[in-house]
Amino acid sequence: MPRSSFLHLVAALLSLLLAAGSTLAKGSGFNVKAHGTGFKSVSGSLADDNVGVSTSNDMLYTVQITLGWENFTVQLDTGSSDLWLNTAGRNVQITNTSDLLAIEAYGSGEVEGNIAFAQLQIGDLTIESQAFLNVSKTKDFDLSSFDGIMGMAFDIGSIYGTVQKAWGTDAADSLARSPITALFAEDPSLPNNFDVQLARTSELEDVANGTFLISSHAEDFERVATAPKLPRVAPDHWSIVVDGMLINGQPFQFNTSRIDGVPQGTIVAALDTGFSLPPLPPAAVDAIYSSIPGAMYDSVSNLWLVPCNGTTAVTFVFGGEDFPVHPLDLTIPVVVTLPINGQATKATVCINAYEYLTLDPNAFTGFDIILGDAFLRNVYASFDYGDWDPTSSQSNTTTPFVQMVSTTNSAEMFDEFQTSRFAALANLPPTVDPAFVIQLELGSSSSTTGPSSQTASSAQTSSTATKDTDTLAKVAGAISADETSSSDSGWSSKYGKIVLGVLGANLLIGIVLLAATLTMCVRGMKGRSVGSRYAPVRFKDSTPADDDLERSHLKYSD
Repeated sequence: MPRSSFLHLVAALLSLLLAAGSTLAKGSGFNVKAHGTGFKSVSGSLADDNVGVSTSNDMLYTVQITLGWENFTVQLDTGSSDLWLNTAGRNVQITNTSDLLAIEAYGSGEVEGNIAFAQLQIGDLTIESQAFLNVSKTKDFDLSSFDGIMGMAFDIGSIYGTVQKAWGTDAADSLARSPITALFAEDPSLPNNFDVQLARTSELEDVANGTFLISSHAEDFERVATAPKLPRVAPDHWSIVVDGMLINGQPFQFNTSRIDGVPQGTIVAALDTGFSLPPLPPAAVDAIYSSIPGAMYDSVSNLWLVPCNGTTAVTFVFGGEDFPVHPLDLTIPVVVTLPINGQATKATVCINAYEYLTLDPNAFTGFDIILGDAFLRNVYASFDYGDWDPTSSQSNTTTPFVQMVSTTNSAEMFDEFQTSRFAALANLPPTVDPAFVIQLELGSSSSTTGPSSQTASSAQTSSTATKDTDTLAKVAGAISADETSSSDSGWSSKYGKIVLGVLGANLLIGIVLLAATLTMCVRGMKGRSVGSRYAPVRFKDSTPADDDLERSHLKYSD
């Protein structure tokens, strides 16, 4: 195949991947293990009232529930509303069934089944008859490591809409609520909040346990009750106003928000535990990663390539308070196999964790950006429905709101980053300088400035400094020499291998990186299969007819 045709094919594959990843299919354009994230968000054993939320790859956060006296592992998802489960082969004691067929359609993946009812237990709390989708068909989901999704938003999902259409609003209000609102309806005396703190795995642990509490606050974070109340500004998501974003202390100017009524100069973010890598407008992504010395934008793979020991300071501002993002949550080490000196050679590159926003503005409402796991690992968040009474037909007198406290120490995070990243890279193949990758792509024809109008001056400088072919030969030689002393069993047994086909010496390194990343989207890290573990969220699901209109490509320019 001609090189130009191959480039077009790869670009098309990448577009499809980013569309699926951004809609994510919850999660990430690149659903890979963040090597060496380190520093757990929580420590010690779980409190008695902590249901707990766990992760083994920092991309999927799950909780344990019991439905119909059978135990299930489900993704905790503040970005959607419904509970659906694959109950095949399980002896679930269903209390009632229906002939109502519902479809949960996501940007990547789809499930279909009948609406059924069973007792649901979440920790010590019980819902006697919870509506759920008993799936009979799945598409583009690998359910080998989880059984379904538990939505934690509002009563706007397919189940509620389907029951409302068939049986009326009163029936939907009494039978078809989301699990969390059904729980509050079951016991009106419960405080109407749930709290979440996402953990971060380290190189020494396979699973990290975080906090998931209902109707209470963790002992170490009771101060969240006095944090500023950030009101929900859209009816179908946990969407709150972002005062701004700082990069190395300097404010970044977002475009005007699409959401009516928010203060001038602010935007709206959906807080979504089911979305792994947060999507931002391209100009914001470029501003973040161009501020890292030596970082370069690769127009072939549509990624920022970042020196693995390089970082920057990113802070989001809510309610006048700063919430710094830990440097470990800004970049992802990725192991690839590159053709160096005619030999397939393993190497490590680091890519951006905050990705380009590519959502169709006509297919979602209620937010400008999504702040997923890579942001939420930095906060303890309490999601509060206010004095809303789900058993009453009266509208709530208090708007639902979010309260947050930062869990990231800005004075210590850079030292923590260097320590943890150094430890991670010690167990991985040698790193590749971004300039080396860019230089070999079609004679340095790749852009180094990103798709927005901003200029990555540091990237341009780095590119100029590496145009000498002798320098490239030295870099390649160093990688080959270091490779002979690298322990394959150490990193491969923990993370799994990403092996590419034999590529010619003239094949672009950027294409190799892209192919490796594409492969990693369906290959598990730490030896586990990932597949569709990123479990997509729904963004426009007020009626069943809207289920297929979630996300596509957003033509957004800053």
